[in-house]
Amino acid sequence: MWVVVGSANPKLSMVCVVNLDEVVAGLHSVGPSWEKKASAADEVGLIDAENANDIKAMGAARLLQPTDFGGAQSSIEDHMRAVAVAGEYCMATSWCLSVWSAHGWMLSHMPTEGRQEIWEDPTTLVSASIIPKTKFREKGGDVVVSGRFGFASGCDHAPWLSVGGLLPGDQPVPVICALPAEDVIIDHKSWDVIGLRGTGSKDLVIAEEVVVPGHRVLRVAESAARRSPGQVHYGRPLYTCPWRTTAILVLAAPVIGAAKAAVRRFQERLDDHFLVALANTQRNDPAAGYRLAESTAEILAAELLLYDAAARLDQLGGSEEIDPLINASIVRDCGWGVRALAAAVDRLYEASGANAMRAGEPMQRLWRDVNAARSHAILTWDHAANIYGKALLDNT
Repeated sequence: MWVVVGSANPKLSMVCVVNLDEVVAGLHSVGPSWEKKASAADEVGLIDAENANDIKAMGAARLLQPTDFGGAQSSIEDHMRAVAVAGEYCMATSWCLSVWSAHGWMLSHMPTEGRQEIWEDPTTLVSASIIPKTKFREKGGDVVVSGRFGFASGCDHAPWLSVGGLLPGDQPVPVICALPAEDVIIDHKSWDVIGLRGTGSKDLVIAEEVVVPGHRVLRVAESAARRSPGQVHYGRPLYTCPWRTTAILVLAAPVIGAAKAAVRRFQERLDDHFLVALANTQRNDPAAGYRLAESTAEILAAELLLYDAAARLDQLGGSEEIDPLINASIVRDCGWGVRALAAAVDRLYEASGANAMRAGEPMQRLWRDVNAARSHAILTWDHAANIYGKALLDNT
């Protein structure tokens, strides 16, 4: 659907609003080609450029983008459901999609001039490394940045890159600064890992200081307090969802899809997996059925819980005040859901035999990718349980 928006930029005067159903259909259409390239992405540490082009063409990374830039401005739940579909074909591509969408959501909080500059091409992809560890400094209303920033998923395909840092003060002020890719060096030797290899989550290096204009600077505390320029402009509910909780939940979606892919792959191998102890194929082993039954039930339970958590997050975004216990319950359920999904995949991989360890076998890649995701600092059960336990005790 095409709509006219008020902008001096002719590229934005008429934009196509992304349609969620069309995105999901598009993901199912291109998914089989992504699945065929998933092993190569794992080997080289980078998803194919055509995958990124597919995502741009169907607008999949624009599900959380404002409608005045042609985005879907959908709910967090709908976004998660779409990203999970992508995960059924290639978890690395799904992870990049989730990250590109989430960073677009964050950029929606920026001042109007910043949004217009970055989305001069509304289909542009944005990667980021936003953990605020590096010290920045202010220069007037601008921010001077330099340093090394890790884990920038999908950065090779993104014309814009955001980095997080701290401004000095009695209490350091976390900020996120958006830069054009030409201002940043990607360290291609920095990504040598065992899981989620295809995400290409490399280090970003800004060797010499770069001045980032104030309109491309997001002050995280303003977003957390729902006072950022974009939040004031767009209002509730999408862009006023709790900042950190949104970041946590969107990263769970690729794991849902990958767990379903592991079930499918386990079933595909039943007739080829010969069990010496049974002198028969695995299809005739009752234990295979038990494992499938338990894992599929676990995946369904996790999926329902995660989508329910997303629905609660959407409701929280529309509320006048953020209920800390409800917010913490979403984090809890996300951690539990990811742990359950990983357990389901572990159970299937354990019963897949020695041949499942071979480099070109999808099962071992899915197992590595899912367990890499579950070890992400904000997805671990320890983190989630601690957040909820503290909120519950503080509420009683």
